[in-house]
Amino acid sequence: MNFRRIILSIFTVFFVLCGSILSFAQPNISKDEAKKTAENALKNYMGVELDDKFESRVEFRDEKYRDKSVWSMRWNKYKEDVDININAEIDSNSGKILALRYHNWSHNDYNRSMPSMTKEEAKKIADDFLKKINPVESSKVKLNDDNYMSQRFRGAPYYFEYVREENGIEFRGNNIEIQVNGNTGKVELYRLDWDYNVKFDDNKDLIDKEKAKQILKDNTDMKLVYSDIDKNDDNKPERIELYYKPYNEKGVLVDAKNGDMIRWDGAKNELKYKDIKDEEKEKIYKNSTKPQKHSTELTEKEARDRINSIVKNFVKGDFEVDFLRYEENDDYYMARGRKIWEAELDIKDKDRDGRVSIDALTGEIISFDTYIFRDEEDITPKITWSEGYDKAIDTLSKYYGYNIKDLDTKLVEQKGYYYSNGKKINTDSYYYTFARVNNKTQYENNSISIGVDAITGDIIEIEYEWDNDVKFPECKNIVDKDKSKEIYFDNSDIELGYTTIGNEEENNKQATLAYKLEDRYGFDKVDAITGKALDYNGDEFSKKDDKDYSDKLKDHWAKKELTILSDNHIIDLKEFESSKEISKIDAIKMVVNAKGYNTYRANDIKDLKFKDIKDNDEDLSYIKLAVEYEFVENKEENFNKDSNITREEMAKLIVKLIDKEEMAKMKGVYSLEFSDEASIDSNYKGYVAVCKGLGIINGGNSSFRPKDNATMTEMAVTIYNALSKSGIE
Repeated sequence: MNFRRIILSIFTVFFVLCGSILSFAQPNISKDEAKKTAENALKNYMGVELDDKFESRVEFRDEKYRDKSVWSMRWNKYKEDVDININAEIDSNSGKILALRYHNWSHNDYNRSMPSMTKEEAKKIADDFLKKINPVESSKVKLNDDNYMSQRFRGAPYYFEYVREENGIEFRGNNIEIQVNGNTGKVELYRLDWDYNVKFDDNKDLIDKEKAKQILKDNTDMKLVYSDIDKNDDNKPERIELYYKPYNEKGVLVDAKNGDMIRWDGAKNELKYKDIKDEEKEKIYKNSTKPQKHSTELTEKEARDRINSIVKNFVKGDFEVDFLRYEENDDYYMARGRKIWEAELDIKDKDRDGRVSIDALTGEIISFDTYIFRDEEDITPKITWSEGYDKAIDTLSKYYGYNIKDLDTKLVEQKGYYYSNGKKINTDSYYYTFARVNNKTQYENNSISIGVDAITGDIIEIEYEWDNDVKFPECKNIVDKDKSKEIYFDNSDIELGYTTIGNEEENNKQATLAYKLEDRYGFDKVDAITGKALDYNGDEFSKKDDKDYSDKLKDHWAKKELTILSDNHIIDLKEFESSKEISKIDAIKMVVNAKGYNTYRANDIKDLKFKDIKDNDEDLSYIKLAVEYEFVENKEENFNKDSNITREEMAKLIVKLIDKEEMAKMKGVYSLEFSDEASIDSNYKGYVAVCKGLGIINGGNSSFRPKDNATMTEMAVTIYNALSKSGIE
């Protein structure tokens, strides 16, 4: 899937799935008024005029998660080389423009994977657009410089997230997003997420930041957990490690006025739990029989009979087992390498559908779920959460009683309702997840989950995620719990912000000033053995360096190109020295970043053959990706990562980056006009010729200097030239 299709998919999901047609409330703004507003906005703010050649679609949606209803419009034009997609959303009550999106995939600039303007230049366009389309709201926002999307996707678009501020303090949950095409300079996306019915606490008499951090620290418990190390992301973990993770029973927010701990729902009462006694677990265990593992898989008939027997216990009425199939799917997260039979369920009730899968060797239920399509809002549960818990325990007893002593059955009681626009809405189902434990320590990656229909009391979902061959590490010589807390908070910062909590039953929201831990992308846990702060992948976590290194480029002849490469995370200005001869590893880092740095993909390479690269090498993931992307061959030789690369070697890397190596391998067809052409190694001549022919490296009658070591600037600018050419990806 190429880059433009990835972006199209992202925004299609956003516009299509963010709401559903659930309500028939009468809007204040008519369909025609909304359509006119959208057309004017596209014309006046984006310079887009619609004609009768566009196919169009209009929907009215009640979006409960945003507490508002909207008119959603789409326009599409597909013809030969024309491919245009336009979306708009208008608030059906206020007429406010909530979203605009425009993409013309047929334009040549969309084939350029490197923008021609800097992020700062694009930001100026976004700022001006925001002031024009939203003059009031634009005065109450600040730019979020740590925008996740801009780091995640490299390419022509720049993404900007403006976070709402009140009294100079961030209001979490309200923002404005704008996307600017870095080649055309056009705004392609605008999205407003703003709550106009909120009252804000004043910012007077607040407790200080350090006191709030200490309060949060005092109310945080560090819990031991087992967790998979699955760097290949293939649901076959290499090992299991022991970690400390924070747990906050009283909430994760500190009231900035009085220092009280508060939860997101505003509740301050003690949590209520429900559990079964050890004696009952023992009874369930003794009355259960663990299924025997057969030497061969169940036949199709045996699997069908077993599935029929299971479904009869859960589905009232007629059904048929349909699309029965056998799978050996190691990547399926619940199967965890098991052999399974899976079937679709054809349930005669037209508002219900489902599926079931069983272990092909034991007959155990791996998964079961049914979909009940309900569109009514006034749902009246027939059973309570507590009664649903009892039904879940009964199901555990019947099908997984042999695992009951290895499950944490203590669960926090949940509310069976939520509020939307001040109206209480009952949930139509309850879900119970029982974590696997070993020596009273939870194993994060194994559990049994059960869903219960609150209306009928029926079991509607089972997920059995269990690894029978797991080997848990011993809990010996572990870091003290209090020490782990010190490590956790030493690597965490705290921030003040407005947060809407409580007052759900009233259509009158109150934004409370509260402290919480800052979001630390990647920081996740503390290693219980080494005491190191770790990221999500189990690698050592390091805090982000927020220093501005842009002064390094002051008065540099390639300032713009280097700035754009820095904006797109291809070069790191902290490490960049413009005139320094570039090492092999720094050149590899540049082309890997340009191609796409992906930790998970790096881990697909099991073993490197290079004699001088160890498993603990700090650049291991880059070298693995260089092998994966075929920039280098995985050979039993020294990698020599600190050696310099020549300019002809640089040309070869660039050609591999843009996937033009077949052209470079055409022997005897290139005639270069460099004065030192004869000194270019015959193995590199084709690569140099491709770079010259595509305008990536300038030529004429000047020399190429093929044996000279390349500098960091030469490598970087050559990458920029390669990626900024239309049609080269």
